[in-house]
Amino acid sequence: MAECNAFAARHGLRQFTNWSKVWEYPWIHEHGLETMRWPGRHLVDFGSEISPLPWLLATQGARVTLIETDPQWQPIWERLRNELGVKVDWHIVTSELLPLPDASADAVTSFSVIEHQPDKRRAISEIARILKKNAPFFVSFDICEAAQGMTFPEWNGRAITLAEFEDEIWRHPAFGNTERPTWNLADIPAYQAWHLQSAPHHNYVTGAAVLVKR
Repeated sequence: MAECNAFAARHGLRQFTNWSKVWEYPWIHEHGLETMRWPGRHLVDFGSEISPLPWLLATQGARVTLIETDPQWQPIWERLRNELGVKVDWHIVTSELLPLPDASADAVTSFSVIEHQPDKRRAISEIARILKKNAPFFVSFDICEAAQGMTFPEWNGRAITLAEFEDEIWRHPAFGNTERPTWNLADIPAYQAWHLQSAPHHNYVTGAAVLVKR
């Protein structure tokens, strides 16, 4: 996070200090992102906004495609692409359908985006479609378990449950998982208490996983 935030500060991107990205980015990094060798690889990043991470990876040699629904960030992206001299393009989309060819991505990153997508199954199927065989899908997602007293604001989309992640994403046929994942349930109360400190509506937790296209 120190590296991401320093990069963000230099280039006018978003810095993260007190909310879920400070857990999401390091977890994904330590569980596979750091092993990627980016020169010549194509990374597709979902919900990019002005996140520093895809731009940082572009400076490491990745060819990056940003996927967004909000066009307001395009002037910033244009400036950054010129300043950094990196290979970054983007698509503004209005649905889960992606204007990318089959098996065209060497990796996909999606940080707390799935909860904002109305058709989650189609979104995952589209990600699976564009991934090359044996390519990783690095994903984090908001979890709301009402039975554990969690709530998620309606204006922010719909967070998934643990069971929904298992059924709709983890065991999606494209990833070949037959066993259920092992969850770190012990840390949920501490994480939830910490998350609430950043905003009163953060009464939920965050999960992350790495899946591989089979």
